[in-house]
Amino acid sequence: MSLGAQLIPIRVDRDGFNVTEITRRGRDARAVYVTPSHQYPMGMTMSAARRMLLLNWAARSGAWIIEDDYDSEYRFASRPIASLQGLDTDGRVIYIGTFSKVMFPALRLGYVVVPTDLIRPFSAARDATDIFSSTLYQAVLTDFIEEGHFARHIRRMRMLYMDRRKTLIKAIHSQMKGMLEVIGAEAGMHLVGLLPRGANDVGVSRRAAQRGISAIPLSTCYLIPPSRGGLILGYGGANSHQIHDGISKLRMSVHRDDGRC
Repeated sequence: MSLGAQLIPIRVDRDGFNVTEITRRGRDARAVYVTPSHQYPMGMTMSAARRMLLLNWAARSGAWIIEDDYDSEYRFASRPIASLQGLDTDGRVIYIGTFSKVMFPALRLGYVVVPTDLIRPFSAARDATDIFSSTLYQAVLTDFIEEGHFARHIRRMRMLYMDRRKTLIKAIHSQMKGMLEVIGAEAGMHLVGLLPRGANDVGVSRRAAQRGISAIPLSTCYLIPPSRGGLILGYGGANSHQIHDGISKLRMSVHRDDGRC
């Protein structure tokens, strides 16, 4: 935006990013930003057919695909999905990721895989920004990965988050049946719960906050008001007791004293 870029929002559906729409509305687009493994916040995964369509479009138009693969390691219903960068044969994908999700946020380390002809400009941009992240952290993390500890950590965390996801879904079904419809629970460390039609998710979020529960209103992620409001619920840092207690408090936040949402 600071360089005068014009943003063109593209709709997503159950198959992810709508590639047909960008070929129609973004004919002069120079770059596309996507999260194909796990769209935030709705949680859908871009289908294989649309991945190939997007790669073909980028190759034809000479545009870049910025693939943000921020939490692809945490899939529960299936094996991790192959990245766009791994399918790219034309050097059009810029692949970015972070260790904030898979390790811990305070580490402040990310990574980027760029096509060969972009190495120089990316290096120059990085040098102009702040040169580098902590060399010590990078060296320790390198050893952590090469010695196999990172892979074992991912396996343990995947099982932990899978258990927490199951606990959260079970708590919602038992305590909030008919009040919250769960979607987007196949991956990551959050899910979305759709509220009944007409419910004000911003109001519910505020009442939940008063009870110490963080539930982001889904409507704040839309450019235009959605047909149904909802709540984005994270479960990565909560144990079983906290999850059940949190859903109990959330239920009271959704069900007001006057019986309405």
